[in-house]
Amino acid sequence: MFIRLNSIEIFAHHGVYEEEIRNGNHFEIDLEVEVADTSATRTDALSDTLDYTKLYTTVIKVSEKKRYNLLEAFACDICMVVLDTFREVRGVGVKVRKMNAPVGGKLNFVEVEYKSFRGE
Repeated sequence: MFIRLNSIEIFAHHGVYEEEIRNGNHFEIDLEVEVADTSATRTDALSDTLDYTKLYTTVIKVSEKKRYNLLEAFACDICMVVLDTFREVRGVGVKVRKMNAPVGGKLNFVEVEYKSFRGE
């Protein structure tokens, strides 16, 4: 079973360039976790599944704990923290999008995708 949180919006000061660090930027994050089929499919009880509000909070905490130069490191840390925090997660994938990336032209966003699986 997969649980997906799409387009988590944050504002942070991640980036390499002084302007990004000083002014900040908008980011969007997609998080996908794979878990075994849970008894919640039968019980309809929150206590029998992975609470996605806890996943959301985890993503926010990773962003607030450290300033990242690279999207690659940010995405990797989200995956590692999710795997470390939630034992029931078999695998995790994250996409981090930087909106308004400083590329010297018109661009919707830059995106990095990272995936990790338990035991890797």
